[in-house]
Formats: sequence, structure tokens, C-alpha cells
Amino acid sequence: MIKKDKKNLGLTLIEALVSTVIVGIGFIAVFQMTNFSVRSIDTSSERTKANYLVSMMAEDVIGHSRTVHGVNTLTGDYAVDIDGSIQIEGVKSPAARLFTDHLAAVEFRTEGCDGPARPADPGGGAPPDDDGSPKSIYETEHIDASSNKEEKWMRIFSENRYLKCRGENDVKRLKMYKICRWAGVCDDYQDASITDDGMFIGRVQVNLNNGKKRKYLYFQADYNVRK
Repeated sequence: MIKKDKKNLGLTLIEALVSTVIVGIGFIAVFQMTNFSVRSIDTSSERTKANYLVSMMAEDVIGHSRTVHGVNTLTGDYAVDIDGSIQIEGVKSPAARLFTDHLAAVEFRTEGCDGPARPADPGGGAPPDDDGSPKSIYETEHIDASSNKEEKWMRIFSENRYLKCRGENDVKRLKMYKICRWAGVCDDYQDASITDDGMFIGRVQVNLNNGKKRKYLYFQADYNVRK
């Protein structure tokens, strides 16, 4: 029995070190997979939120495409003709524009990670009524629905409330293209096949991960029939 016990030797130091290395490699692989999974979930979440926000902008434009920009529709008597011309109090107003016409003239755009400019305090700090906490996206109320929609977009995108900003190339923009064959009606984008007073095509772009990932959405927002 004593002779048999002498033959049952334990692990050598080299064998123990090799076993430790093998187990360590396995743990490192598991940790790397966990880290990759967390990053993948975060990236997927950002892309999903970007899809929802891009669709939100398109729905806002389509739902308020015939809204007169900058006019209080609750107190003012206005009418929109089939060709997009606007009458206020029975008088045709060339200066008044529909929401789609406004977006065709003024592109909505935010870029970078800086929030919207705020009025400065004489002491160099934040405004007295601003405690630094996030404000409601509907806190500022305008006289018309289209301006309220633009305010909502600005609150969402420029303050980075829902999407993580990772660099100056994270641009969010909405550009409206007015297309027709008439040079006097559509000065920038002309197509001989569109014989009315303008087809409005919106283009929403949201850049993620410092511009490395981009989300685009094209949609038809409105159509003015030529009289």
C-alpha cells in the first residue's frame, strides 16, 4: 500500500500554470462576448429610436402640410386654395406660406452635441429661471401648429434627449424639395413630368455614431394642383 501511494503523484507546477492559462483564456473570451453584446444592444437601441424619430418628423409634416406657417388659425379667418395660395380675411396674402413651402425655403437642421443657445445671465451663469433640468418639449408655445412642430424637433434633437450624440458629425436635418416643370414656381428643382404647381418631397437625415451610421427617409409631403 505504501508503494502504491508513492506512485500517485499530484500536479506539477507547470501543469497548474497551463490549466490556469486555459481557464483564463475562456474567461477573457466570455468577457469580450459580454462587452460586444452590450455595445450591440446599445447600437440597436439607438437605431430603433432613430427610426421612430425620423418617422415622427415625416408624420408631423404630412399631418400639418396644409397648415399656414406663422398665422394664428384660431383668431384669423384664412382659406387655402387648391394651388396652395392663401387668403387671410378674404384677401390673398402672397407672404403667407404653407408648412411645406416654409420647409422648402428654410431647412430644419441641428448638428453637433451642443444644446440650443440660451439667454446669458449677467453673472455669467444660467438664466435665473433655468435650474438646468430638462424642460418639456411643449414648454414654448407658438401661435401656429407648424412652429410648434419645429420647436418640438429642436427640443428633441438639439438637446440630445433621446439619441446619444457622439461627435460634431451627428447631424439631424429635414430638407423639403419642391419639384415641378414651371421655372417661376419651382426655381431650384424642375421636372418636365410634373405639370402642376409643385410636388413636395421631404428628406429626413439623422446621423449616428459621429456620422458613421446614417438614417434617411424620403416621403411625399404635399402636392399643389395647378389651376
